[in-house]
Amino acid sequence: MKIKTLTLEGETGYTAKITRDNPTEGLECIMCEIADQTGKRISVHHVSKNDKEDQWSMSECIQYHLDGCPGTHSMIYDFFRYVLFFAE
Repeated sequence: MKIKTLTLEGETGYTAKITRDNPTEGLECIMCEIADQTGKRISVHHVSKNDKEDQWSMSECIQYHLDGCPGTHSMIYDFFRYVLFFAE
């Protein structure tokens, strides 16, 4: 079983939609679209499903936008767990 799409909403009203993305050449990656309270997309991130450092960086960005503040290691890790679903 694979998770195809996951949408998270934070206290700020921002959302993060995490999906599996298959860009050209068939390389599977993880994509995250962050949208504000009105649904306007403010950023898009693509990271390798094999690069944990990039996945952590994506998690930092998600945490910052959804929580509205820089997070502690444990706060970021909460989001990192969701990103890892897409690395499998």
